[in-house]
Amino acid sequence: MSFDINSEETQKNIPTNSIPIKSEKPIDLLEESKNEKKFEKWRKSLMYITGLGLSEKEKTEYKIELERKISDYQHKKCEKWRDDLMKSSAIVVFMLKNLEDAGCKPDKKHFKCLPCDNTRSGGFSPDHGIMLCQNRFYSKRHIEDTMVHEMIHLYDHCRFKVDWNSCYHHACSEVRAAALSGDCKWSREIKRGFFNFTKQHQACAKRRAILSVQKNASCSAPGVAEKVVNEVFE
Repeated sequence: MSFDINSEETQKNIPTNSIPIKSEKPIDLLEESKNEKKFEKWRKSLMYITGLGLSEKEKTEYKIELERKISDYQHKKCEKWRDDLMKSSAIVVFMLKNLEDAGCKPDKKHFKCLPCDNTRSGGFSPDHGIMLCQNRFYSKRHIEDTMVHEMIHLYDHCRFKVDWNSCYHHACSEVRAAALSGDCKWSREIKRGFFNFTKQHQACAKRRAILSVQKNASCSAPGVAEKVVNEVFE
């Protein structure tokens, strides 16, 4: 039952010289509840960092929940950046147009945001499409370069019928993707700790191609990736 102090029935029972009691506004109560939740979140974070006041079970539960929230945030940010770039990035739109002309234009469902290990920021599979490593991107420009890199692989697969079990085919596509995608820009190389004033772009394309080809099970034997990349690069 609601209690309205301004209702006619209630006002009949209130003395004329009494002071009306103001009820809490719903928005004030909501704000107070939010502040309590923020404080509780801060308190648990501090306890988790310091290791004080939490049992081992509570620490494990808190860590799992924290990792889930971080993963959810990274996934949403990855998908938002992906969608924005497919509309507004000149190079991504250019690649989409060329893929359409080649008969295999992808839509956003072909770009899957997923968590990855620390060895990659993206990947391409003829069977599963393009993977974007949601936990590896430090900027929107980074995901843009990655999308273009993987779209070059998709273009090669569609246009030239690449045999990905062939080390030479794979090496050709990796050299093209590294050289054309922005993966070897000066700013990216500096962050990796590689910088020379001459032929840095060529050195980067070779190095990045070798790293990728080495992950191909057909080309993983010692020296194979280096040999095929050097040969196709010439």
